[in-house]
Amino acid sequence: MLERLDTFDSRFVAPRHIDVWLPPGYEKGGGARYPVIYLQDGQYNCLPASNLMGWGLCDTARGLIEAGVIPPVILANIWNSPDRWREYVPKKPVERFVSETERESIRQRGKCPTSDRYLKFLTDELIPHMESAYPLITRPEARFAMGSSLGGIISLYAVCEHPDLFCGAGCLSSHWPLYEGSTLPYMAESLPDPDRHRFYFDISTEALDARYIPYHRRVRDILAQKGYREGETCMNRVWKGHDHSATSWGKRVHVPLTFLLTGGSP
Repeated sequence: MLERLDTFDSRFVAPRHIDVWLPPGYEKGGGARYPVIYLQDGQYNCLPASNLMGWGLCDTARGLIEAGVIPPVILANIWNSPDRWREYVPKKPVERFVSETERESIRQRGKCPTSDRYLKFLTDELIPHMESAYPLITRPEARFAMGSSLGGIISLYAVCEHPDLFCGAGCLSSHWPLYEGSTLPYMAESLPDPDRHRFYFDISTEALDARYIPYHRRVRDILAQKGYREGETCMNRVWKGHDHSATSWGKRVHVPLTFLLTGGSP
């Protein structure tokens, strides 16, 4: 079941829709409480896989729940806005690790990140609303973020900036070359406690994702250096034959869903 929060108002970002997917057997007054995943680019996630822009995410989650692979979970699909680029580009990596020449170019092009405001919307407005309107587990180990491309980058940033609120992130085809690869040294400084958090990262081998391969190796090295254990507190996958598209993400999203919600692999 999908419920829409129409044009959710915010003091920090432009209003937008939130599509809240409720799992099979959901009963608001039934006493059960649910983990939640906050998903970026939410207008596409629950479209059927037959739609070129759709992940079929909700159908995948339903199948996993009905098969007993993952627990029932609520999915908060946050629509993006025309300002998606600035909202999803992490601000602190740009400030700390991008050259002055590139920062000046960003300023001149009107591309200065507003991602810290986007995170304020998420942490100060959307999460409190969701936890008042739906029977969610309110402990951090039951909150996750997920997205693809820039949506993966901002999901990682959300967990690093707010490790007390989130347990982990699923990041598909993350756009690592972004602004001189500045997210990588930020990760090396800011990844939270590996005993309390988990991360899923993947890339594919075709089209735009082929550029990400050397960055993905560095991501694996950073995770290991920070104490994350492959298959336990982190998972890194390379998907041969997939590309940078909703069709490919939909084919493999069962893997991050399973890893984040159970710590295991399908």
